[in-house]
Amino acid sequence: MKPIGKMITWINAVASGIAGILVLIMVVHVSADVTMRYVFEQPLDATILYVSAFYMVAIAFLPLGLVEQKDSHIAVELLVERFPDKLQTVITFFALLVTVIVTTAVAIRTGQEAMSKYASGAYSIEAGGKILVWPTYFYLPLGFAMMATVSFWKLIAMVTGKDSGLSLMTVEDPYLSEEKPNV
Repeated sequence: MKPIGKMITWINAVASGIAGILVLIMVVHVSADVTMRYVFEQPLDATILYVSAFYMVAIAFLPLGLVEQKDSHIAVELLVERFPDKLQTVITFFALLVTVIVTTAVAIRTGQEAMSKYASGAYSIEAGGKILVWPTYFYLPLGFAMMATVSFWKLIAMVTGKDSGLSLMTVEDPYLSEEKPNV
């Protein structure tokens, strides 16, 4: 199980790394647009399209697998944390099962839409030119497929009682730990 878990971890890291690089590219792009607009009075064409369709969608959806892997989705544990351990395990099992079903369905449906946009060669007209936007439709099925994969792998690990092999890749913040940091 561990080799597959490590592979899933690596794919999530790559997808999240791409999203991180896109954040940096977006910052440079928007900064260049602002500079060109206010210093040279020549704004860059289609900045809003690139930010909203290319950068932001990728930044929001590509890391979904890693967020699920690290259990970083929003959770309200106020009541459940008071339940007995066995009941918490049952609730976790059903939550993972529902997550697998829903994210798989969303990945399939958004994948169908992405293929439709690809087949039609979807584009946007900006500043008199055609900009292909069909590639942006593939971010959603990729992100949801990775989230479904991670959830499914966690479910298998829970049922078999084996280590999933998923790495949490966390960096400890010395200011959040109980021990005082040596500064």
